[in-house]
Amino acid sequence: MSATPPSAPEIARMLVLNTEHMRPETAAAWVPACPWACFMKSDYGWFMYVSDDPGITETSDVPLEIRSALHVARRHGCGWIMWDNAGPVLDELPR
Repeated sequence: MSATPPSAPEIARMLVLNTEHMRPETAAAWVPACPWACFMKSDYGWFMYVSDDPGITETSDVPLEIRSALHVARRHGCGWIMWDNAGPVLDELPR
């Protein structure tokens, strides 16, 4: 009988963005119906999976600020975005 080798922890990278990068109407209407994994983060913000399926993420139904944030997250090898009201504001993203 062979022993199961110990596994290493899996660690995911997360891009942290200020909620200023998301329009209030996107937060109120689009995020709750996000077609991939999006979760409320306490009272302020969200966790959003960085889906790599362009058939879902690059449609005209996805707001520009979301598509732009996904592009930045992918470029930096991030699997998640944390939208937070105290997060950093990036010059390259719409506000």
